[in-house]
Amino acid sequence: MKKISIYLLAFFILFSPSNIFSAKKNSSVSKITSQKANVIVDGNNYTGMHVYELHGEHFFSLGEIAELLNARLEWQTVSGKVKMKLNNVSVDIIYNTKKVIFDGKKKKLYMPSILQKNEVYVPVDFMTNENLSDITESIITYEQKNKLLTLTSKTNISAVRYYTKENSTEISIELDEKMTHTIKKAKNSLIIAFQRGKIATDSLHVNNGAINDISYTTVGREAVFTVNFVQKPKLVSTKKLKNPVRLIITIDHSKPVDISKPCLVYLPSTVVSGPQIKHDIVNAANSDKDTKPKEESQMPAVDSKIIAADSVIYEVAVSSQDAAENEQLSKVKTVSVSDDQIKDDSYSIMDENSGFKSEDDPKEKNKAAKLLVLDAGHGGEDSGAVGPNGTKEKDINLAVVLMLKDLFDKDPDYNVILTRTDDTFIPLAERTNIANENKADLFVSIHNNANFKKEISGFEIYFLSEHASDSEAAATAILENSVVSLENKPKGDKEILQNMLWSMVVNEYINESSELSSFIACETPGRLKIPNRGIKQANFFVLRGTQMPAVLVEGAYLSNYGDEAKLNTKKFQSALADSIYEGVKKYYARKSKNGNGKK
Repeated sequence: MKKISIYLLAFFILFSPSNIFSAKKNSSVSKITSQKANVIVDGNNYTGMHVYELHGEHFFSLGEIAELLNARLEWQTVSGKVKMKLNNVSVDIIYNTKKVIFDGKKKKLYMPSILQKNEVYVPVDFMTNENLSDITESIITYEQKNKLLTLTSKTNISAVRYYTKENSTEISIELDEKMTHTIKKAKNSLIIAFQRGKIATDSLHVNNGAINDISYTTVGREAVFTVNFVQKPKLVSTKKLKNPVRLIITIDHSKPVDISKPCLVYLPSTVVSGPQIKHDIVNAANSDKDTKPKEESQMPAVDSKIIAADSVIYEVAVSSQDAAENEQLSKVKTVSVSDDQIKDDSYSIMDENSGFKSEDDPKEKNKAAKLLVLDAGHGGEDSGAVGPNGTKEKDINLAVVLMLKDLFDKDPDYNVILTRTDDTFIPLAERTNIANENKADLFVSIHNNANFKKEISGFEIYFLSEHASDSEAAATAILENSVVSLENKPKGDKEILQNMLWSMVVNEYINESSELSSFIACETPGRLKIPNRGIKQANFFVLRGTQMPAVLVEGAYLSNYGDEAKLNTKKFQSALADSIYEGVKKYYARKSKNGNGKK
């Protein structure tokens, strides 16, 4: 009887599910296969991960996970486990079992981990375990269909924004909760630290003649921001506002900056000939000559000044202000800092480190305020492009437009009309009519792109042309124009009128539209952190017939995993809105300087 019991026990142990899987694994070592995983970390592509498949199940390599998380592995072969150490915490993986210990908390995985050829493979649910999420302080998701692993840092600072004026730069740091802060001087820079702040490491390339860049990271229990100057400030002042909660840092320039100067950007070959210009911002400070573009098509040539090579930036700090001015500034109360942190005392800091206050009422609009029509593309039954994770273009477009409206509403120089304020379907012709009937000064349509090639990423901006500037521009126009299948075709006089307006806009507004495009495109590289694919032309129905300069913005590619992840963040949406807002402001500054517009 005892022998029978022993045999039965041995049978059940031998043929238990974990041992069967282990036996299968050991008998088919060569059958493990791998594919490249699509990994997005805080909106950025990471290329060092694979998805491994064995017996129909998906696994990740523990070694690759350690590299991704910047962790250290310690092998303990006697006890049959691997310790992964990160953020001063240990995660113990007992290989060939389902057991994992997250910082002392015992958990079971869906499948046993596998030791094979000196590598441990863990099932994908290891990465999505909430305990690992807590340890890494990130939100981790895995979408099996597209083999898409997404890691998003848990932060409580949602956006860093900046706006340039001739005599000052305003930096807005938007907080998810109220925090205390300190602000100190350092060599050629300013350091702002938020206690209990968390933010993913990144930077903004400003280069506006006063500030070079704004970098930020989390150090211990603080989020630390460093503002690096091009020129010494005249004065730095702060205020804390709510709705949303944010810290506003105003840096008064000691030397005015010219916001009317365009930068050098890529223009389509149908408009400008000659050597191809890089798709991103080019520093044109070393070239002072305007090259007249050669006209290669029936389209009017673009004024070469819109890609002027005279965009001078202040690369050397300006001299100190005169003694009287410095004496006056020295009377202003400054925040106390240790002696070794003070590198110069030529400017003062007025730090309003009190409670968060309501924002002042917007200033009364100027009589000469420009009227803008902002168009959130798609809506209602027309979802537009849809990302691999289900993000709908219509929702992103509306979110960006509402942010834009908030910016322009606070600016006394602009009035705004929206073609839609909610998830409503508006025919393309009706969007144009709204602009024309209200005699708008500008029409800006907000969209996001898609492509069968998922690796394509980046920002584009379009103005109208009967002929597309390239094959991809033509494909984008087809995609955006496909909504006409949901519309009733214009009838009779309305159709004739639209065709007449089409010929008018080609002749009258193309140069202004291209100039507006250049100013907006120049704002994107330092803010969006995606490729700037330049200015293009195509026959977009929504732009046809507009009786004013009109552009169509394609913020990013929803079909790209990284772009889709970025588009779902307030950080990216606000950066896109800021790029358009700043571009419009600088476009009008240019017109005002040339005597073609009013301040």
